[in-house]
Amino acid sequence: MNFVIMKLLFKTKIIGMLFLLLGLAACKPEIQRYIADDDTSYSEDVRFASAKINKDPKNPELYYQRSNAFFFEDKFKDALADIEVSIMLSPNNAFYHFRKAEYLMAGDTADAIQAEKAYLKAIELEPEMEEARYRYGVLLFAKQKYEETAEQMNAIIKQNSSNPDALFMIGMINKEKGDTIRAIQRFQETVEANNTYYNAYMQLALLMIFDNPNLAMRYVDNALRVDEFSDEAHYTKGILLQNKGELKAASEFYKRTTELNPGHRLAYYNLAYLETEMESGTLFKALDYLEKLLIIDPEYVPALHFRSAIYVSLKKFDAAKKDLRNAIEFEPDNQELKDDLAKLP
Repeated sequence: MNFVIMKLLFKTKIIGMLFLLLGLAACKPEIQRYIADDDTSYSEDVRFASAKINKDPKNPELYYQRSNAFFFEDKFKDALADIEVSIMLSPNNAFYHFRKAEYLMAGDTADAIQAEKAYLKAIELEPEMEEARYRYGVLLFAKQKYEETAEQMNAIIKQNSSNPDALFMIGMINKEKGDTIRAIQRFQETVEANNTYYNAYMQLALLMIFDNPNLAMRYVDNALRVDEFSDEAHYTKGILLQNKGELKAASEFYKRTTELNPGHRLAYYNLAYLETEMESGTLFKALDYLEKLLIIDPEYVPALHFRSAIYVSLKKFDAAKKDLRNAIEFEPDNQELKDDLAKLP
């Protein structure tokens, strides 16, 4: 075989391989992440979205819609897989990067590092996206990066001075830094911008609970107006009423707290205390509240100590000793417990 023929055969082989590769590429399914629309292992919403994707496999919005369906079903890996296809098909869509970040932060295996990158990409593509800046700022706040958080919130406020979420976060930053006056100002601005902002009302009530209890009461009442089923707000109002000496009213709010949250230790403790202070109270009711508390948390030393004192008043010294010994096991360095135990006959 002469050289010319060998060269021609070699070229033909190369061309044949190229055609084979092109043919394989042409046979590759267009659908980036295929799910059969009749696959009953998926929900009706996912199958409905899949049917649309299968008809239009290069539409990034359809993959986003299905990712959203997965997200609301708490199937975060599937949600991420679909939003990645949306991003691949439309890499400059800021909203898709934002949703990717949200998916990454969801569930028990949050990936804050990758979420941060996705938030930053969304902000880079669309600097005016307030929600992306806010969520990124919340992530920074959780890392105690307060200056960086403030930078994001101030950028939001610069373009929307009445954004209540950004105002609230600035207030939280001030609170964490110990600047109570400015924190109160920001929280007040928050409720002026949105008079249903529960968290701002509660922050105001808690910050003023001792220095300005009357105003704190107004704020906690507003919190209850927004969320009448908040155990936190009911408990805080109980504290305010107790501090004013309105013990019976305080007791009712503590009772409501335990109805809303049967695991609220402090509400049970305060109910027990009020039973020892009110004329209508009894030590036996106080013991009942402490028993309920200690079922929730058997190692709660203040409750064991308090119950031992009641047992002493009832001359049940063996029961008092038992509670004090248990309490000392949990707090072996607590000298007050040891002293009280030593005093018992």
